[in-house]
Amino acid sequence: MRPSFVGRLSNHRAILSCMLREKYLEGIEELERWYVFDGVNDEILKIIPLIRNGKFLLLGPYGFGKSLYSYLVGRIFFGYDPEDMPVVQLMDELTVYDVFFHIHVAELMKGEEKIEPRSIVTSPFKFVNEFQRGNYRVYNTFLGLFSEGFVSLRDKKFHTEDYVAILDANPFDAGSVEVPRALMDRITGAVNIRSMPPERIFDMLPSTPDIKKVRSVLNARDMKKIWDDEKRIEFGEHQRLVLMLLHSYFSSCKYGDRAVMNPRYVANLCSTCMYRTEPCSAIREPLGHRWWKDAASIARARAYINGRKSVSTDDVFFGSFYALQHRLNLRESAKTLYPSSEHWLKNAMENAKRRLKSVWIPALKGDEKAYQKDERTLGGMIADD
Repeated sequence: MRPSFVGRLSNHRAILSCMLREKYLEGIEELERWYVFDGVNDEILKIIPLIRNGKFLLLGPYGFGKSLYSYLVGRIFFGYDPEDMPVVQLMDELTVYDVFFHIHVAELMKGEEKIEPRSIVTSPFKFVNEFQRGNYRVYNTFLGLFSEGFVSLRDKKFHTEDYVAILDANPFDAGSVEVPRALMDRITGAVNIRSMPPERIFDMLPSTPDIKKVRSVLNARDMKKIWDDEKRIEFGEHQRLVLMLLHSYFSSCKYGDRAVMNPRYVANLCSTCMYRTEPCSAIREPLGHRWWKDAASIARARAYINGRKSVSTDDVFFGSFYALQHRLNLRESAKTLYPSSEHWLKNAMENAKRRLKSVWIPALKGDEKAYQKDERTLGGMIADD
């Protein structure tokens, strides 16, 4: 019996999907030819191009390969030549016209204002170098681009197509103004680039490779099809529950909604609270909910690159770790106990993994003793009889 048209179409799509995934893995192989990973963030750096409308902040001192990685992604996965790469290097004296808009001077001299968006607005790949060196007007315009998908000037709106944006910054080089927290909350994930092990330094020599010699494996059309395939990865109810538990673990307060409570009042309560050693007491302000979507996107991309059709619990923890790093606003008391916010988060995540198995799941299945061990996190998740 011949398969139906719908069946043949489904098989055709499955074959194309498989071919695109193989092509993406071929792109990863090309990336590995030219870029030496730090041995810690290898997996997330191979996942970043997979995330539709993903904005990723790479943090590290000068000379750690952040720009090289970004140029390689633009070349290998989006097909850009180096001279056409949509790149902007921020400086505090730049205006929104320098970064986002191009005004035709010849037309202006004729009395007509002709404005076009620059490539950093419209392109499917964007690289923002020295992100920490912007100013408020530039940051506010990026906020519109990253949150609404367009920038506006007077009565004109300029939209972007779906994209991947890479931002890099040196955490030891402060700009004239701080990046607004509202903008940081629109960033999908952050990656702290490590120092290279001594045995890997020689792999980086000689100097930066000629990007023109790097093979372009995919283009923007390919990536959009891959993003469509990645979106079909199943994110189950159990994984949604894990996200809810993690959010509650980091933000829930036994005294009420911290979003409407005075931070000093909360700090005073935390000093004598029975949960004062919990993550909730180390964070200045409660987490918003945008990180849920970002964690889920990273988790789906991880499942996709590993050839799975559904997200695992481990994928959720992986995605949550990178989605939360730049969103945490730790109190000074927590900062003095850990080398970095990343170390604090890694410790909290390990505790959450253990608690999921030993406390949260048993409590949700009706174990009263387990519920009493972490009533703060479980809170309203268990309905009264």
